[in-house]
Amino acid sequence: MVRRTHRRDHRAGLRPRLRLPRHRRRRRRDPRAHAPGRPPGRHFAVEPLPHYAEGLRRDFPEVTVWQAAAAATEGRDSFVHVVSNPGYSGLRRRPYDRADETLVEIAVDTVRLDDVVPADARVDLVKVDVEGGEVGALRGAAELLRRESPVVVFEHGGDHAMRDYGTTSDDLWALLVDDLGYTIHTLAGWLAAEPGLDRAAFAEELRTQWYFVAARGPLSARTPEE
Repeated sequence: MVRRTHRRDHRAGLRPRLRLPRHRRRRRRDPRAHAPGRPPGRHFAVEPLPHYAEGLRRDFPEVTVWQAAAAATEGRDSFVHVVSNPGYSGLRRRPYDRADETLVEIAVDTVRLDDVVPADARVDLVKVDVEGGEVGALRGAAELLRRESPVVVFEHGGDHAMRDYGTTSDDLWALLVDDLGYTIHTLAGWLAAEPGLDRAAFAEELRTQWYFVAARGPLSARTPEE
């Protein structure tokens, strides 16, 4: 994914949230260490959980880490830490796989990516995994997306995962497609250089898919061999 989105005159790469679940942290290695000819550039991460933010700074000292949650507005908010399943943590509760998850609410800073990412940063790739908070995180990055047209890789669980955020899949589609001019693909479809989805096809894919790519520009510029 990084190689496919990397531009030769690259100045920066952005991942609004790089989440490392606790049960994987000890074995996690920097994937760039195994990629010959890895692209240069700067990398950013937004991580609200203090111990994960600290671990990111320790394990990836070259990455700029903001200990905060990506949102539509700057400020303070409550954050639901799912202690028993950290991958489900987010600014709001969401449906969980197990009825007995251990939840702890903490106060965190929230940031708009438009405010914290340097204006001179050329952004090629944005990865969003915020457990239902996609619309808020991307609204806070709208100017960056308009200016830089990065590829956006996002996890999206449909309306049920967004219920407590007060947003819907329609809101996400309206923001990315109608307002920002992106085309949405399944992750597999984008990698295979297949055409993007219309709204009905997106709704159908949500029955079985969670990972999507929003991209601008000619699809022919991205081939599976790149």
